[in-house]
Amino acid sequence: MLASFAPGRHGAADYAPELDLEADVAIVGAGAGGSAAAAALTERGLRVVVLEEGSHWEPQQFNPSSLWAFRHLYQGRGTRAAHGNTVTVLPGGRGVGGSTLINSAICFRTPTPVLERWRGESGCHRFSDAWMEACFTRIWATLGVGINAPEFQRDNNRLLKLGAERLGLKGDWLARAAPNCVGCGSCQQGCEVGAKRSADRTFLAEAVTGGAGVYGDCRVSGVETSGGKVTAMVGRTLNPTDDTEVGNFRVRARHFVMSAGAIATPRFLIDHGLGAGPVGEHLRIHPTTGIVARFAEDVKPWRGVTQGYYVDQWEKGFLLQVYTAPPEQAWVQLALPPPEALGWMASLRRSAMAGVVVHDEDSVGRVGRAGIEYWLGDKDRAVFLEGVRTAARVYFAAGAEAVVAGIHGVGTIHREEDIERQIPASVPPWQIAMYAAHPMGTCRMGTDPETSVVDPDGRVWGWDNLHVADTSVFPTSLGVNPQVTTYAVGLTVGAAIAEQA
Repeated sequence: MLASFAPGRHGAADYAPELDLEADVAIVGAGAGGSAAAAALTERGLRVVVLEEGSHWEPQQFNPSSLWAFRHLYQGRGTRAAHGNTVTVLPGGRGVGGSTLINSAICFRTPTPVLERWRGESGCHRFSDAWMEACFTRIWATLGVGINAPEFQRDNNRLLKLGAERLGLKGDWLARAAPNCVGCGSCQQGCEVGAKRSADRTFLAEAVTGGAGVYGDCRVSGVETSGGKVTAMVGRTLNPTDDTEVGNFRVRARHFVMSAGAIATPRFLIDHGLGAGPVGEHLRIHPTTGIVARFAEDVKPWRGVTQGYYVDQWEKGFLLQVYTAPPEQAWVQLALPPPEALGWMASLRRSAMAGVVVHDEDSVGRVGRAGIEYWLGDKDRAVFLEGVRTAARVYFAAGAEAVVAGIHGVGTIHREEDIERQIPASVPPWQIAMYAAHPMGTCRMGTDPETSVVDPDGRVWGWDNLHVADTSVFPTSLGVNPQVTTYAVGLTVGAAIAEQA
């Protein structure tokens, strides 16, 4: 039984009742940020421990079932939500690989205007154009990013593309970290064919090759500190079958990195008195909702790349992206009375699906001991509604017979000319069935400890050796899927720590 540090991948079955670890750097969280930081550190010769509450998984262990995935791969078993002037479902990954286990592998470079704002307003000097270009080049190569072949995109993606082209809207196929994708449509339940290049199979694999020890089934529950430094983290090892606590662990290190995500990282800092300034504030989430369109012919949205095409309205504050939902999730998102929803479910095989992704700017969110709050701002609400209307127009242009949006009280829209009437500017936030998969900003980076939580090296103000490397350090909303930027943050913070170690 393992009682001390060893390179490689380890889980609960490997551990002695008391596990005592020592390393140069200890990282909490094995998602994109933590995995990239681990790779950056090990390649610079440092010994790294990665701690993850969830388990290690192999592709053949995944099950294309929402119930199975919520139980094993999602934070809070898929029930995590923010409350404010609406209820927003906030899914997040749990396991070695984090949210990359359950995302659609979408890859966007950090938008240039966002990087310029981060540097100019928040002093994020490490995110220079040259450095980020080097990060993007490495990420593209490591993840095998590319466009999937047309034969694997199939009708769900083809129809959004068709409608956008008929309206003259800018769009494109989505670059994805899934070079061997066969279009099975089960990305959100884990890639059972092993086509998706998630963090555990890429950057974390590089870190393991470099000598890192990755410890799954380890829940960090406490810290030890001395003289402005974190000296150790302690916690419990878990039985992966039922999450019962089966042992103890303690890890000592010279540096510690929180990479547990924009919800769990600020909560940990708050709970243990480690965060100062606006820790937990400035939550951004890219609010979205679903739009379902019914066609005369079969679409079978469960076939093909889960998210393969997008309509680019970034300058207006939103994107439209294809998505795929299994029947049980499609039923939940239909904001219709049950008899009407049943009619849509009966024709699900003839339905296409998309979502509007809003670059939130005037909304207000926070993470604290009392829970997660998110209040949709009036400007963001207006952009949101325009995005929904645009998606409806795109689908009617593609030949849809009817469209339904994730807005309660709107009902089925049967004609393009009814869009404005049925989705008026007066729709209040509480009427929207909202969903958001990209929480960020709760430990924002900056040069002023009064207005930021971490400095431009990712170090938590007030602590010499505690860093953050995940989406929580984003100074502002991103406006695009954050996977690539999160990897870049991990590489950046890892390099900064190595300079000090």
